Amino acid sequence: MKIEDKRVLVTGVAGFIGSNLTDKLLNLGATVIGIDNLFNGRLENLAEALNNKNFQFHKGDIRDFNFLLDIFKDIDIIFHEAAFTSVPQSVKMPESCNDVNINGTLNLLNAARKRDVEKIIFASSSAVYGDTPTLPKHENMPRIPISPYAVTKLTCESYMEVFHQVYGLNTTSLRYFNVFGPRQQDSPYSGVIAIWLGRIIKNKSLIIFGDGNNSRDFTYIKDVIQVNILAAENKSSGAILNIGAGSPITLLDLAKLMLKLTNKEELGIIFDPPRPGDIIHSYADISKVKEILKFQPKYTQEQGLRDYLEWYCKKYEVNLKIK
Repeated sequence: MKIEDKRVLVTGVAGFIGSNLTDKLLNLGATVIGIDNLFNGRLENLAEALNNKNFQFHKGDIRDFNFLLDIFKDIDIIFHEAAFTSVPQSVKMPESCNDVNINGTLNLLNAARKRDVEKIIFASSSAVYGDTPTLPKHENMPRIPISPYAVTKLTCESYMEVFHQVYGLNTTSLRYFNVFGPRQQDSPYSGVIAIWLGRIIKNKSLIIFGDGNNSRDFTYIKDVIQVNILAAENKSSGAILNIGAGSPITLLDLAKLMLKLTNKEELGIIFDPPRPGDIIHSYADISKVKEILKFQPKYTQEQGLRDYLEWYCKKYEVNLKIK
């Protein structure tokens, strides 16, 4: 199934991943209907899409079932990116996280079922694995979430599987590993790369929670968009797939790399106490997604960082000398 000429809906369309995905879908010839409550999403992320005749934006909330039922008419594919995304915030506000992620996703599935939507691709998270010692993380290993956010993502995955098995909905869950790239916000609850870039621009030291030996599988946004398109166009019904670069890097090494690439090594690094809910080590076994969807990451972490930094400097006219 080719995405061209399909009517596609993106939830969380004004967010970091949703807006990047939307631009790619429009470039491929799809008609895109986007929804966002603009709590975290920003209309400026949709500047290009809003000028495209094949794009429609609707302000609305996935917790509003009747809104979804109306919007889902004649939709072929749904990319479900909308979420309460912050692990630290979920620890402070578990009820809100549960309401948005679980109740919102259940609404989406029920509305999609009633409207005979062909396929749903759900943005899950590597957080579902928790701190189990097995590395790399593979899809069949135990999942022991250690934050309310992770619990909600695991529950949503289960709903995706159940709606596939019981109602025949074509669902795929993609477990993202630490996505970064253009349009990621610099806020206290953003990904660490966006936060660190914000500090570099302000000539402030980078802050690491813990000793910096935590490892992550930072995945460039363009690879995440590539695999979403592959999931839409190929058979992956009922599947749960890791989406990562497949190679770990410690936070300390990442911080040093960012300082080196931006010629800001003199800023240095500050070490603060670890945060509750933070996972120590996480990187992906991506052999399953390579087999099922023929996915092959195109960006190493350094290549992704260079691309992101160059985009940022051009977009915001920031004078950083990227090595």
